[in-house]
Amino acid sequence: MTLRLKLTEAGFEELNSELELKRKKLRELRKYDMNESEYEEAKSLYDEINKLRHQIKSAELIELSNKDETVITVGSKIRVCMEYSDEDCEEETFILTGGQGKINENKVSVNSPIGECILGKKAGFVGKYSVNEKIIKIKVLKVE
Repeated sequence: MTLRLKLTEAGFEELNSELELKRKKLRELRKYDMNESEYEEAKSLYDEINKLRHQIKSAELIELSNKDETVITVGSKIRVCMEYSDEDCEEETFILTGGQGKINENKVSVNSPIGECILGKKAGFVGKYSVNEKIIKIKVLKVE
């Protein structure tokens, strides 16, 4: 089963830019006789290009407009409480993005297990999602 990425317009642009950079790099490699490491790099680039093309082709465009600001959508800032097994609840705040998540920037992708679990929900929602066969309980505390 193929997973359809959910992307905003900016997410589409980001993937298309990445695709164009990889295509350009591949074209540069093809201009000359390649040694073995360059050949392996070209094979890897070709695979990455095909993966990106497939992601772009099968992606679902999502709108940023959110008339009900209490509902979690792409661009929402969310404070949650996450409970890992029997540990105490850890509060975290992040922004839900339509592209790639960037943990160091507190951005979580709508395509991640967390994003899929809370998308369309409101403050007070309690749910569970799994990562690497571990079940994590999440409670949405605040949506901005």
